[in-house]
Amino acid sequence: MNRPYRAAVIPTRDRHGMLADCISSVVDQVDTVLIIDNQSNPPIDVWSWHGNVISRVIHMDPPNISALWNEGLELAAIGATLRGVGQWDAVVLNSDVIVPPGWVDTLSEAMRSTTAVLAYPDQCGGQEQILHTKAEPVDLRQRITGYAYMLRGEAGLRLDESMAWWYSDDSLDWEAREKGGSLLVPGIPVQHRCPNESTEARPELQAQAARDRETFIAKHGKAPH
Repeated sequence: MNRPYRAAVIPTRDRHGMLADCISSVVDQVDTVLIIDNQSNPPIDVWSWHGNVISRVIHMDPPNISALWNEGLELAAIGATLRGVGQWDAVVLNSDVIVPPGWVDTLSEAMRSTTAVLAYPDQCGGQEQILHTKAEPVDLRQRITGYAYMLRGEAGLRLDESMAWWYSDDSLDWEAREKGGSLLVPGIPVQHRCPNESTEARPELQAQAARDRETFIAKHGKAPH
């Protein structure tokens, strides 16, 4: 069976060097890389990747990371439709991530061997593949890696834009569990270079994160941890 069409979605702003490393790590593992650029200065140059990388510039300040992710997922869905494919994988990465060789294949094969509609790497050295199917808190070591995960594209999942900065990845995870499952996959950790850097640098984003937590609780009835 032919593998699914694959698109990587990477939102970014002003992280040119790290973004280049992120793209280089994933570009040969997918069919298309979609950069959602929140008006970087200078603009992101994608020409060195020979047409496999597409950039869409959006101005959003304060940023809504969920909306940026959704923009990329919609573009990926259009690409899958134009190719006439029934199955496709959406790889969602933060621009400060580096994925290892074979990461996309491993995650996709694991996800599609189960009912899961979302899959993510175990970053804590676990050895067990775990399919979560209940919308409830889990051990923090098994929590979704919101900076690096894969969606079963044809399932149509999207981020909740009412959570603009944090917790929409957890909300997506909980929704995915009830639509087939979220799969924790061992043995393929990614390198996450600058976790929480933007949040720690901007008090308004810290305040938004606190509001997003309350939005999550109002939606799901409890916090993710």
